[in-house]
Order: sequence, then C-alpha cells, then structure tokens
Amino acid sequence: MRKELKILSVLGLCLSGQFAFGQIKGNVQEADGEPAIGAKVEIKGTNTFTRTDEEGNFELSAGKVGDVLVITNLEEDSEEVMAKDDLIFKFSKKIEKKDEKEIDEVVVLGFGRIRDAKDVVGTASVVKGSDISNAPIASFDKALAGRVSGLSVNSSTGQPGGLAQVRLRGITSVNGNNNPIYIIDGVRISSGNLTNNRNNSETDPSTNVLATINPNDIESYTVLKDAAATSLYGADAGAGVIVITTKKGKNGKAKFTVDLERGFGKKAVKGPKSITPGTWNRVLTEAVKNKKNITEQEAIDYITNELAPKETTLPLWDGKTPVTDWTKLVERDYTSQNSLNIGVTGGSEKLKYASSLNYFSQEGTVRSTDFDRVSGRLATDYTATDRLTIRTDINAAYTKQNSVLNGGYFSNPLLTKYFMLPTDQAKNPDGSYNLGKRGRMFNGMFNAAYLLENNYITTKTARVFANVQGQYKIINNLKYIINFAPEYINIERDKYDNPIHGDGANTNGRMINERVRYFNWNVQNILNYFFTVGENHHFDARIIQEAYKKDYKYLSTSNTTLGRLGLYSTDNFVKNEETNGNGYMATRNAYAANISYDYSRKYFLDGTVRREALNNFSSENKWGTFWSVGAAYDISNERFLIGSSVNLLKIKASYGELGNQLLYDDLNSFAQYGYNLNYNDAAGGYIYQLGYKDFTWEKIRQFDAGFETEFFNHRLNFSASYFHKKTKDLIFPKGISLTTGFSTVLVNAGDMVNKGIELDLGGTVIKSDTPEGFNWYVSGNFTYVKNEVTSLPLGESITGVNIVRKGEAVKSWYMRKWAGVNPTTGEGQWYVNGKGGEVTTEYNKAERAVQGTTLPKYMAGVSTDLSYKRISLSATFSGNFGHKIYDGWRNYTTSDGQYIHIYGGYEEQGDFWTPDNPNASNPKPILTNDSKSNYSSTRFLYDGDFIRLRDLTIGYTFSKSVLDDIGLTNLKIYLRGTNIWTYCFDSKVRHLKLEPEQNVNGGGSNFEQPILKTFTVGVNVGF
Repeated sequence: MRKELKILSVLGLCLSGQFAFGQIKGNVQEADGEPAIGAKVEIKGTNTFTRTDEEGNFELSAGKVGDVLVITNLEEDSEEVMAKDDLIFKFSKKIEKKDEKEIDEVVVLGFGRIRDAKDVVGTASVVKGSDISNAPIASFDKALAGRVSGLSVNSSTGQPGGLAQVRLRGITSVNGNNNPIYIIDGVRISSGNLTNNRNNSETDPSTNVLATINPNDIESYTVLKDAAATSLYGADAGAGVIVITTKKGKNGKAKFTVDLERGFGKKAVKGPKSITPGTWNRVLTEAVKNKKNITEQEAIDYITNELAPKETTLPLWDGKTPVTDWTKLVERDYTSQNSLNIGVTGGSEKLKYASSLNYFSQEGTVRSTDFDRVSGRLATDYTATDRLTIRTDINAAYTKQNSVLNGGYFSNPLLTKYFMLPTDQAKNPDGSYNLGKRGRMFNGMFNAAYLLENNYITTKTARVFANVQGQYKIINNLKYIINFAPEYINIERDKYDNPIHGDGANTNGRMINERVRYFNWNVQNILNYFFTVGENHHFDARIIQEAYKKDYKYLSTSNTTLGRLGLYSTDNFVKNEETNGNGYMATRNAYAANISYDYSRKYFLDGTVRREALNNFSSENKWGTFWSVGAAYDISNERFLIGSSVNLLKIKASYGELGNQLLYDDLNSFAQYGYNLNYNDAAGGYIYQLGYKDFTWEKIRQFDAGFETEFFNHRLNFSASYFHKKTKDLIFPKGISLTTGFSTVLVNAGDMVNKGIELDLGGTVIKSDTPEGFNWYVSGNFTYVKNEVTSLPLGESITGVNIVRKGEAVKSWYMRKWAGVNPTTGEGQWYVNGKGGEVTTEYNKAERAVQGTTLPKYMAGVSTDLSYKRISLSATFSGNFGHKIYDGWRNYTTSDGQYIHIYGGYEEQGDFWTPDNPNASNPKPILTNDSKSNYSSTRFLYDGDFIRLRDLTIGYTFSKSVLDDIGLTNLKIYLRGTNIWTYCFDSKVRHLKLEPEQNVNGGGSNFEQPILKTFTVGVNVGF
C-alpha cells in the first residue's frame, strides 16, 4: 500500500511540474458562514480561474502563494484576497440578495458535471425548485408546464397522482418511448406507470410513480435537450433528460421550515352538458317521427305504447317525474386538498444534514377517487478526511390512490353521466338504489352511483430510493467518485367488483389482486481530472463506468364468488378464476468518456463517447455506440466587448447520436417457452414469446445550433436554438404468418424527423435599488416543432382515426371531411375527396384524408414575477397551438337519433334540423339512424389551440422586526391558484366546454377524469 502511495505521489509531482496545477487550495464562505457554492476564484489579471464545490472548497492551478485572488459569489459580489496555503476566505459583509433572475445559473449536467451557465456547450434549461415546490399537484412533472422551451407537458387525466405526457422537442418514437428519463443527484430513477410491465406506458394514465417524490425536496430541475448535453446517458437519452438536484445540508445551527397548505378544487373546464329530459323528449320524438314518417303525436303514441313497454326505451318525461342529475351523483362539486411539509437543515464542517417529512392529499372530481402520500428523506454529507467525502441520501414514500376506470367501461362513472337517460332513476321510491334487472339497467349500463359506494380500485405504492456516494481525492485535481443507488418499489393494486350489480354480478363478485415488485440498482464509477495548461487552456475530463440492473416480478390473481359481504380479502372468495405471474431481469453495462476544453473562456469544445450493452439484444446487436461533439464561442469575452453592455454573446452548435429507451424490458433475442398449459393434467409447452435476434435500439441523430445573449448587467437575456432530430430504426409491428402462433413481430423499420426552433426571452422590466422597492421580471418561451415520417418500409399504418404515413406527422388525424348539414333536406354531407369541392350525402362515397395532427406545432409559455415591499405576485401561462383534438365518443353522445332511445348524450343534440331550423348544427335525427352522419369525421374534430393560466400566486412576507418579536426567521402567507383560467380559440370547443388537453398519442377524448383548477392558502414558516 505504501509503495502504491509513493508511486501516486511521484506521479502527482511529475504532473504538477508539467501542468503546474494544484498550487492554491482553500475554502470560501459567505458572511454568515455558509459555503459559497459555485463561487468563482480567479487569479487577478489572468484568465485562470476555478469554481468552488458544494462545500465551498476549491483548488486553483497555475497559481502561487502571494497571487491576488478575485473571488466572486453567485450574487456577483467580488472581493480580493492574497493567496496563501489552505486559504479560508469569508466575505466581509452579508449582502442582500439580488433578483434571482439576474444570477448566473449553475447548470447540473449529471455524472458530477457542474458548469456555469455561460460555459455550457450544450442546450439546457434550469427551473428553480422554489418556483414549483408548493404547487398543489401530486407529481412535479405536471408543474413544469410552460416553464421550459421545447418541453410539452400534457395532463390528459385529472386523476390525482396520475400520469403526465412529457415530450421534449416533439415525439421521439411511434411505438416506443417518448418520455424523458429522470436523474436525481446523478443516478437514474424509475418513472411512468409501472403497474403494467411497460416503462412509461400511457395506456392507463391513472398511476405515476413520480408522485412518490416530494417536490419540496428539490433544489432545481435541469432539462437537457441536445446531444452535447445528453450523450453521456447514451442509449436512453433520445427523448431527453431531466436532471433533478435535491436540497443539501448546510454548515450552521439547525434551521427548520414548515409549509402548510389547504384548499379546494373543481373542474378546470366544465365539460359538455348532459341532455336534459325536455331536450331528450324532443329529439326522441323527432327521431321516431322521421323514422316512421308519421306525425309528432303519432310518434309520441308509438313511444308510449310500443317502445317503452318493450323496454326499447324509457317513457317520455311527463314533467313531473323526478329527474336524475347523474353528474351530481358521480362528481363532487368541490374537492379538498391538504399538504404539510417539515424540513430541517444544518450541520458542521464535518457533517451536514437535510431532512424532511411530507404529507399530501388530494381528492379527484369523481366521488371516491383520491390520492394520499407520506414521504420522508434524510441526506447527509460527511467529510471523513481532507481527501474522502461520503454522502448518503435516503428517500422513502408510501402512496395510496383510489381511482376508477377510464374509457368505455360501463363502470366508468364519467361514461354514465352521458349514457344514462335523464329519466332513468338512480334510486327507487323507497330510497334504495335502482339496480335494474340481471345486474344492469335497461340499456346495459350500470348505476355508477351504487358502484362508487360498493366497488373500489385501490393502488398502494411503497418506494425506497437511496444514493450512497463516495468521493476520494487521489491527487490534486484528480478525484474518484463512486455512486451506489438501489431502488425498491412495491405496488399493490386491488380491484373489487361487488356481487350484486355491475361487472361482478355474473360471477357473484370478483376480486383482482395485482402485485408488482421492482428492485433496481445503479452503480457508477467516475474518474474526474481537471487541469490547466499554461494560463488559458482549461481541461475537464472524466471516465465513467456504469451498470444498471432491473429485477421485476409480477403476480396477479382473480377470484370470484364472494363468501360474505363486507369481507374483501382474497381468501373470502370461493373460486380462483385465474392466476398469473412472470418476471424478468434486465441488465446493462456502459463505458463512457467526456472531455471539455476552453481557451480563455472564449472558445469551448466538448466531446463524449459512450459504449453500452443491453442483455436483451443478441450478441451481434448487444453493444451500441453513442456520441456527441459540441463547440461554442463566447464573443462577450473578447476585449472589444469587455466592459460594454453585452454581458454574454455566445454562439454554439452540436451534433451526435443517441439511443431511445426501450419500452420492452422483457424482450429477448431468443425465443421463450412456457410450460403451464394443462394437457390432460400434464404440462404442455408452447412458445411464449418470439426471439428478437435482429432487434436493436431506436437511434436519434440530433443537430443543434443557436446563440445566447445577455445585456445591461444581465437585465435582458435572449436565446435561440435550431434543432433537427432524426429517429432511425423506428419500432413497428410487422405481420407474420399466423401458423407461428403470433400475428406480428417487432422490427426496426422507418425514419422520422422533428425539426424546429426554440426562443427564450427574459428581462427585468423594473428594478429597484432596494429589495423592498418595486421589481418586475418577465420571461417567455416559444417553440415550433414540425414532425414528419420520412421512411416507412412496411407501408402506412391506420389505427382507428389515426394514420402513420410517409410525409405526414405521426398519428395524424385520418377521416372524412364534414361538409355540414344540407339546409334543404337536413342530411349530413361530406366532401368526396376528403378536402373540398364536391359533396355527397353518402358516407361511403367520401374519401378519408389527413385532417391535421395530434401534435402541437407551436408551444409557448410566459411567466412574470412582481414584488413591492413585502408583497409578491407571480404567474405562469402556457399554450399549445397548431393541432387538432377529437371528441372520440361523439358517435354515441351526438348520434343523430341512432342511440337516442338508449343513451342520452349531449344537450347540444337539441339543435337539430327541421324545415323551420334549416341552419341547425346537427342533421335531422332518425331513430336507429343508418345514414352514418354520426360516424367519425371532421364534424367532431376541432382546433386544439388554447391558453391556460397554470399558476397564480400572491404572497406577503412579514418584516424582520415582526419576526424577531415572535422568534421566527421567516413567515410568509400566500394564496395560490392553478389552472384557474382556460381559453380555447375554437368557438365550438368553448361552446361544448371541452377540455383541450388531450392524449397526444391520438384517439381523442376518452372519458378521463377532469383536470382540476385549485385554490389554496398556504403559510411558510422558518425558525
């Protein structure tokens, strides 16, 4: 051991002589003793500098004792000091903090890379955790909407704790992953809905494992966009990377914070009104009249004497029978929500700590739906020696979510409000529930009010995530970092259907129990070397080895015939209907290298290469190479601009190839066999899954070019980027012979391009000389993205009302074009060629054509922060434009008479054609309508453009004199609203009160739980 240390010492001396590094080291502190993180330490009169780490420590090469050092903190306060051995420097006075928007940001890129924003070659955006920490939303991903250019956050469901669709610079894949990966303090975490064996699956948006994370623990979010910023993450970086930095402990006595928030919510958009009994009478009568070609009175008699007695429909409303308000029965008028967060930070020079405890609860619009979370965190930072630092971070969370099914399930309460007839009674005269016959109502529907009281879907998630890091300084400027991060997730999902009414009536009750367990771990070994050649050549190099393992287990059982009401455990069911179980283990190994170089902080180069292997692939395809190169030129550091009003003028470009995270961790290069078939009580074997010998990653080649500017002492900033992102080897299902036992196999075939621009603008409009004066900051972002499929070897693919076709955007709307109602005959019309010109009243004679895209082409966000004395106001708006949204169930809810005798539908059906109303919006209704006027067409396709006020907060912070009297260090009260205003540009969308945020994967609205607008009051206390 001593011999090895001698070798390292000699090596260090040799390197010191060659490159002259490590001559000055020390520690920088703020006036209050806190570490001055990210402070710039520069030798006066030179371009030689370094920055302090998270503990305020620094090592400066090419310097010597006696040099004058200029030390500048992030508040841009500079002081000079004479260099000496083991320097400990403390700023001389405590200076009031400036506007946070004016501070140069430190950008966390992952794998230990921390850069001044001015020195970053790649493209990245930073969101401060304090901007969204107290947002009344279960998962932080939804709160990022409107705050980052290029980032689209779509909340297609209002289920508390539900999934968000996050897209960075467009859609990355057709059938693969489209969500970014998430990195916390350098290591990867799981995301998405993990209950169905598909990473980031959006088929069931009700659960989101990111909702187990407490947003109050987060210091900042860094969204990495281009290849230069993301390539170190290699095979999974194609859809983008979001790096999360958590709060750390600080030197000093314990500081406590308490955040308490309470409030209520309601639907952000009311949604279409269900049909009223008077309108239903009119539409049904007119439909029968037109069907039978009889008078109105004869139609009424026919309904009363023929249809109603045969239970083909219900009797017409007599004006006296109580009307059931199904909306009132299945939805809450107002929801409640509460959150409490307690945090403490403190420590000494040796040991620092940060800890928190959080409780969050939120009700959904649908009765019986809600979400509860309890989480805790403990992070420590221990300086064992002057060479060794050990950091630990342990997070534990438990969530419980009650939800309902989406879509066309008859047990979906949101389906009930439109499919039940308004005269259908929820309860009998004696107050008991009307359950119809044979477990169903007359039209086959269920009484959702009864089901909400007697059925449940409960998902319980326990998640423990830990990160243990060791940093060892081998020699000056050369350090070794090891990260070990295990993650354990256990999910229990129970679905109970009662034996009396609903889906469980035919089986005398049913209980489905699902158990999902993930045990993942991530190990990283990093060697980081920083050195300077001469005075102006700065190098930062790192070599990385990373291993990741995912161990998955799934078990489900379905049991029927309930033994006794009130006892819902699995052992109280008599029959086992089905039992399933499976598991897999996915492993990967990677080696990467990165080097960053700058000359005098003017010219920057960055290069990365990563080799990665995945056990799913065959030996021929197991390894992939991912890489990037980037360059930047900061003109503002040229002599002719130093001291001018130009604080930053940087041009940059990058290019590289990335991979895209697989959705199918259970795929393998070899065929898999199952032996669980019962063949005369003997085991029978079969091919469970085909082998994917030629299957590999989707690959993304991305080019990025742009510039960044700052003016007038950082009061005005503007940046622009052009990006061109091409996805190769797209995953598609290919048809194969059914004799194999399978209908399709996944192959890599096809290319797609996303290209566009991003613009960011921010500025301090009004700046006061004192913090209590009037200050106003405004920022905005704009994104244009054009998506196009450029190669489809397997030919176009049509799924419902969507198409994947070469030359068009992915999953474009594909349907007939509606030409309106014929004012003379009342019949529906379509354009023959699907575009314009000649019309026809025969549905099948009209051609389908592309009618727009599901994907927004334009995205924008605006944020503003105002403060005066101790009053503050902040607001964030966002909007999506250039796409279409589709009301996917309108063939039932506005059926032109086809289903009016069975299902109620929308109130707007009352505007139908008659000779006296020739300009009606709907054709004449015909009972069991066979004209297909209610079939899919642009009649139910609308412009999706909208603007939404995502967040509005008004707060008051008490003065120091008041705080001193009551023994507190901080006290702030505030009122907050989210999603409180929505404006849709299409008048039809406004008229129907449709929710504009829909599933961007196509298919249209699907009776998801409505998105909430919330109003809360909160208090922040510090002591």
